[in-house]
Amino acid sequence: MNGIYRYKNNQPVSWFNRSASMSNQYCLYCGCFVGEGSAVESNKEHLIGREFVPTGEFGEGNLFNFIFRTCKECNDEKSNVERHISSVSLFNSPARQDSQTHNNLAHRKAAKDYHPNKKGILVKDSGDEFSVVGRFGCISMNFGISGPPQGDPRYIELLAFRHIQGIFSLITSRNPHAAEGTNLLSHKYFHFFGSYNHADWGNSYLLEIMDRARKIPCYANINTANGFFKAIMRKNKGGNGEWFWALEWNKSYRIVGAIAQPNNTSNVFRDLPNLNWRELGIQNEIKTRMREESPLNMKKIYYL
Repeated sequence: MNGIYRYKNNQPVSWFNRSASMSNQYCLYCGCFVGEGSAVESNKEHLIGREFVPTGEFGEGNLFNFIFRTCKECNDEKSNVERHISSVSLFNSPARQDSQTHNNLAHRKAAKDYHPNKKGILVKDSGDEFSVVGRFGCISMNFGISGPPQGDPRYIELLAFRHIQGIFSLITSRNPHAAEGTNLLSHKYFHFFGSYNHADWGNSYLLEIMDRARKIPCYANINTANGFFKAIMRKNKGGNGEWFWALEWNKSYRIVGAIAQPNNTSNVFRDLPNLNWRELGIQNEIKTRMREESPLNMKKIYYL
């Protein structure tokens, strides 16, 4: 990430100043004017919420983060989304197996955060359980399936959008104090492909996507908070100028997508190998299917 405005290696990048005239002049999320004289209430934003990753993983403030001015409405919305995704991703994180501190923190968060899709149910109790009745040839089977808490798909996509918006502005803006020097990412160019939990990072979809993406020139490769936040941005040098992006949250979720023209599927996501889904018919009035998750082969190295 060379040539970035106010970038310093292994330190937070700050475009925020107490004086609005000395901060970035536009909210990097919605694009509204937040400079001096703006009627819009604004405040300080950390692209990676300080409580999104486990406490203490940013060290003494000497690790990368991106700090800038946003409108209060966007900041409050993102904070609410971050709280939920942090609770779910830490509760499902393999980091719990390696650290009692992380395990305790994950339990505390999941015991305080109510799942937005399940009224009155805490994240720690929000795992799915249902019975499946199926017939395989002449054999009839009835068995139960249980799964861990799942993040709200709307929250996952929105938080991914905000993270990519911030990184896009950071690496493409020449001078955020001037309108002509600030680049903002509109939602119409943002493409969300999918999110995958750590137990499924070895599925054929994701492996093929990452293999294709590695051939695209890299413009940003972020690994901060001791590996609890990772992001990569790659841009094609061809005429379409498409971007590929990927995020990793709390060693738990990997999310991938693109920046491209509306209604255009990036080449990275075309003609992918089939995933082996098994149709289970109608369960509780919902069409149900399942497949076995595919963890990474730890004998090989797979980079984000």
